[in-house]
Amino acid sequence: MNKNNIHVVKEKFALALENHQNNNLIVAKNLYNKILKINPNYIDAINNLGLVFQGLGELQKAINCYEKAIKIDPNYIHSQFNLGNTLNSLKEYQKSISCYERAIEIDPNFKDAINNLGVAFKELGEYQKSISCYERAIEIDPN
Repeated sequence: MNKNNIHVVKEKFALALENHQNNNLIVAKNLYNKILKINPNYIDAINNLGLVFQGLGELQKAINCYEKAIKIDPNYIHSQFNLGNTLNSLKEYQKSISCYERAIEIDPNFKDAINNLGVAFKELGEYQKSISCYERAIEIDPN
């Protein structure tokens, strides 16, 4: 990627992020897609496009984005976590547990992943595991 493209991608990403944060999801989606035409492996854009699709209720497209990001970098914690959240919302708790566990393996103090792991365990009726997760999350961040 040449220097001009790097500058264009950075500008478009900042604009996409701003629109995303302001809930202008269609504009953000279009910008993330433009970025990915220039740099198809821009992992932050792929992950954020997944979040946009999730916000639009297009969960399979969100899953595809997260899986693509994970394929590029298996240690990309945000896509591991977001994939877990999407699978959790689809009531695919066993699959979401694997994602949360992988995120926690990457960062053992990732309290949101630990908390959501507890939610998934609770939904499966594994209450002791759920309680352990909640206690661990509180231990990391009492607030």
